[in-house]
Amino acid sequence: MFGSCVSSEERAAQKAEFSRKVKVALDQRTFKISVNRMIPMSGSSRSISYGYSVEVRNDSLFSNLPYFGKAYQVPYGGGKGLNFNAPITHYQESQKKNGSRQIDIEVKNEEDTYDYHMTVFDNGSSSINVQAREREGISYSGEMIFDKK
Repeated sequence: MFGSCVSSEERAAQKAEFSRKVKVALDQRTFKISVNRMIPMSGSSRSISYGYSVEVRNDSLFSNLPYFGKAYQVPYGGGKGLNFNAPITHYQESQKKNGSRQIDIEVKNEEDTYDYHMTVFDNGSSSINVQAREREGISYSGEMIFDKK
């Protein structure tokens, strides 16, 4: 019985430490969300392989996301889609009643203007909704990840 109490305490400590890491990363505006599911506006949701992510580093957004949906006006061949790096033109964060943090980011590149709306929970689970001027919106879900040091 004592062994199960220790493992329960260890799990609680690990959860608290991870929650602290999430908070610090968001406070420093240096975080990475690995996505594992995409939800297009039309069509069914799809699991996606490892390697797709959105990363914020101070004043820049690094987007590496697959895209399925309608494009209204894009360069020949489809353009970059949601695979680009760009400076952040607007960043706003708010705390929600359920304990999650809502982050709204606007970026522009030579093809379009994008609004990334991210919800991040204490346990690192995240949802991302991307709205573009020239493309249909799309959503993703994933987890915040940290570099192993």
